[in-house]
Amino acid sequence: MSLPEVEREDEAGGGDARRDYKVPAAEKALDILEFMAARNEDVTQTEISVGLGRSIHEIYRVIQLLEGRGYLIRTRADRYRLSLKLFELAHMHPPVNRLVDAALPVMRTLVGETDQSCHLVVLRGSTVLVVLQVDSPLPMRYSVALGSHFPVLETSSGAVLLSALPPAERQAVIAAALAEGEAGATPDEIAARLAAIGEAGYEMRASLAVEGCINISVPIRDHVGSTVAALTVPYVAQKRARFDRASVLASARAAANDISRALGAPEGEGRNRVIRAESP
Repeated sequence: MSLPEVEREDEAGGGDARRDYKVPAAEKALDILEFMAARNEDVTQTEISVGLGRSIHEIYRVIQLLEGRGYLIRTRADRYRLSLKLFELAHMHPPVNRLVDAALPVMRTLVGETDQSCHLVVLRGSTVLVVLQVDSPLPMRYSVALGSHFPVLETSSGAVLLSALPPAERQAVIAAALAEGEAGATPDEIAARLAAIGEAGYEMRASLAVEGCINISVPIRDHVGSTVAALTVPYVAQKRARFDRASVLASARAAANDISRALGAPEGEGRNRVIRAESP
């Protein structure tokens, strides 16, 4: 069978057929990168082999290729670690790059006006991904690690993004969260929470993950009015902080409007649509 015939069969079979098409070498490379991304320590080829349930023979050449292309770094002890190349590629991606470029100066101003850290989050499947973090100028602060991802309903950022999804997509994400036991609430409670966000245009509530922290999260919109990210201030009360929650919320909303305008957003309410991190 010729290559064109294979391609025609895939096209005739639709999206599911294309997703089921196997590319073993690519799958091994992605397995290795995902395995390495979840580890803080350097690992040997044997540890990669055991962790993936694949033989050394299966992964040896793939590891060599990833090292040669700069995705893996080998130490003197013949152990491997993930390089920063994936991080660099992610920030070369035009939508993320444009979002970060527009948000960074505004967020730097925001931390000075609120004495609080802030971060920028995008939707990634049924999780949220932190793409930008700016720390509070105070010596004591709360912040999240750049590149971290969290269950969508565990965070106010995720709830804000979820509230802007079309109903069918929203229900699919909620169903996945419920099936994985990560929703932390009933469907009725989730619906009420998202409706409240839609009505208010933001969420301000006690963090579900960190005691003593109040999440203040507002949407960021693009040139067609679609929600592309959420700007979140994890508000932590302390003696040196000069601003209360109400003033921080006002500053966060103003900052979100500034970032949205920099992205070309029209004035007024945004559309009920979220651009996911995987979108081109």
